[in-house]
Amino acid sequence: MNLNDWEFIWKRQPLPIGGGADIEKLKQTFEASHRRMARAFLVRDVTECAAGLFVSAVFGFVGWNMGRQGWPFVIVVGLCLGVTGFFIRERFRARGRLIDPAATVVAKLESDLEELRHQRRLLSNIVSWYIAPIFVACLIVMATITAHSPLGSLQRAPWFMAGMLLFMVGVNVGVWALNRLAVKRQLDPRIAELEKLRDEFLRQG
Repeated sequence: MNLNDWEFIWKRQPLPIGGGADIEKLKQTFEASHRRMARAFLVRDVTECAAGLFVSAVFGFVGWNMGRQGWPFVIVVGLCLGVTGFFIRERFRARGRLIDPAATVVAKLESDLEELRHQRRLLSNIVSWYIAPIFVACLIVMATITAHSPLGSLQRAPWFMAGMLLFMVGVNVGVWALNRLAVKRQLDPRIAELEKLRDEFLRQG
């Protein structure tokens, strides 16, 4: 889950402005945005699940072909399936809280706010459930392949291992930073917009 996921979710929509957004424009665009957001989260979860299953199958195949030496790939596949299972659980959670299309606008606003706050919590804790398992899986893959590589001394060289480790750390820090940016640029402003719109409807009602 990276910034591209969120750019996909909000594409065809301008970046949210936040509390300073025009209330009339928010009223006019809410229903369409409500439907697009639900569809986009569905596509994201299905895509992440499909990618996780594919990667798990690839690692399982590699480990199987390594024979006994590939036993650490069992752990790798388990970690990848764990992340995949997280997205599957998210999809069941989303299905369990589907709101009736005929519900009031205020009910839909509350539902969207609850969902966006949930997504914000996920991104705030992304290290524990996404980055850390994938990072550990990559370390195991690198260590296992290096230990049994026909290239031998080249891949066992300390500088090579250090370089690969720094590369993986850099990638994971980048994923964390991009998701923090998504919270700042997209989630927080949209939450502020919907809170403003909800308060307006409650005031009128």
